[in-house]
Amino acid sequence: KGLQEEKLSDDREKRASKKGTSRSVQKRARTGDEGASEEDKPVQIQKIRYGTQSKDVPSIPLAPKLIDLLYPLSPDEFMSKILRSSALHVTCEEGEEEEHAKRRVSTLCKEMFDLEPEALFRESSSDSIFLWLRDKNNNDGSNNGGKQAPIRSIEISDPDTALALHKTAGHATYCRAPPKVEQNLVASLLKETGLGCGQYDPSGESLVSMGRGEVETFISTNGHVTDWHFDFQENFTIQLSGTKRWTLQQGTIRDPIRGCTPHYAAPEAVESQLKAAHLFDRKFRFGFPETGVTARGSVMSVVVKPGDVFYFPAGMWHKVEAIEPGVSINVSLMASNYATVTCQALQQILHRDERWREPILNNSSHNPVHHLKKLLRDLPSMIQQLERHGAASIIPPVLEHPPSFVQTQEEEEEEEDSELDDVPQSEEDENDDEEEEEARRGEEEIYSESAELDTEDTEDIVNAEGFNDYPIGWSVGFEAGSRVRLWRNPLSALHRLSDISSFYCSDQKKCQKGIFVLNVNYAGNEMHQSVVRVVFSDNANSFVDELYAWERKSKDKPIDLLIPEENFPLAKFLVFHGYLHVEGM
Repeated sequence: KGLQEEKLSDDREKRASKKGTSRSVQKRARTGDEGASEEDKPVQIQKIRYGTQSKDVPSIPLAPKLIDLLYPLSPDEFMSKILRSSALHVTCEEGEEEEHAKRRVSTLCKEMFDLEPEALFRESSSDSIFLWLRDKNNNDGSNNGGKQAPIRSIEISDPDTALALHKTAGHATYCRAPPKVEQNLVASLLKETGLGCGQYDPSGESLVSMGRGEVETFISTNGHVTDWHFDFQENFTIQLSGTKRWTLQQGTIRDPIRGCTPHYAAPEAVESQLKAAHLFDRKFRFGFPETGVTARGSVMSVVVKPGDVFYFPAGMWHKVEAIEPGVSINVSLMASNYATVTCQALQQILHRDERWREPILNNSSHNPVHHLKKLLRDLPSMIQQLERHGAASIIPPVLEHPPSFVQTQEEEEEEEDSELDDVPQSEEDENDDEEEEEARRGEEEIYSESAELDTEDTEDIVNAEGFNDYPIGWSVGFEAGSRVRLWRNPLSALHRLSDISSFYCSDQKKCQKGIFVLNVNYAGNEMHQSVVRVVFSDNANSFVDELYAWERKSKDKPIDLLIPEENFPLAKFLVFHGYLHVEGM
């Protein structure tokens, strides 16, 4: 099924390319006077329509490509003209909406439990469900100059309680989509857009993954309004049921690092949002959009119906009104910025120097300001180390290409175990259980005595010589049999796995030989999580041993090596994963 969906997506992409720009972008929001300044122009909303023929109605799969969401607009046109700059509304030809909407979102609706709130609450990726409350005395804004009262929410961890309040009191609700839906949508769209180089950790445990995201589920009630605000994420909204009116205005901050949320009653967020905005715009004021101050251009609106896809970039003001009750999902995508990854790398460079590792002291014999002044004089030379080794030392080739997506497995429910415990057992079964319990206790005692580290069970070991998972078009920069000048990445560290495991391994024969652990760019966060970590084997490890010895005696000096045929696969592997780089590249 997955291959069929991929083939259909490829076919649609080819048809979209043939149609060209004039066909794919059928309607662009009018911008008024062509001579108007940027301050006067309305927000750009490009609207495209897919055809009335059944074959031209693309069904959105669980892991969609851009062509599945945006057809007939080509992905290349979206990436070059719309992403991070303007909004996009993908809808059906007028008069065909109801018939084709069901086909358009049928797969997603099925994965979303046919939009049943009870199942969505129970299977949410989030620990709690949020119910939105609004001041009934000022729900239409008549007592506040036309502005809606700020949204207040209550956080409920019990799905049954949340369901009861949603049904009986009519509260609009928000929670994250089920893990299967969220992980597939986020992984696919990060890869398709290239945000964060498509890097994604579905477990959410990584502190250094360059790509992140979540899928928000909004269950709107009739007349619910989410007032003006802007986000710091790139957003793809898919309307599964119901109808909404989106009103937008261009913001003044491109690529914001925080949103602005005056629609939500959270006074504690104001200071952090203002601090972030004032980094690039000192005129910015917290509150609803003000033309010429926090917003520019005039306001535009669009009605989003079932089956529609609506993209809007980070920093764009928007207000959302529920015309008809329904369910929508919003894929929010985030990526690390260049400042973050560069500062993380610089911190690792600084940590290599004991002067920078000194704790800050302020006493009669040590003044912290004077000491820091001395350090700052040498800072340019530290930065030059990064420049000398090139940008690939910070973002190695392996990070430029999205990894294969593997969905995280959900933990077994304790309820299933408890149900099994309630099943009546025979006397024979009970005796078997007692024997198993005794055996288990014996195994625990043996384990506690030996405390051995079984690396075979804890590590995925890559065969470096047989590794061939290189992206199409990537070149290592040299050929087998050539002599090449190589630099070791100062942000990398190579260890023998036996050095890590031998202390706790009582049987030295079990301590694996010829296996190495490579970590790249790891000292820029408190937990020392590595941006790249790979465990690999080298059957004829003399080449790695040579590099291993070179690393321990060399200080930022290149090495001239002849790369024979037998060592070429390993050298290529180490360049790809960021341990080595070729001089001048």
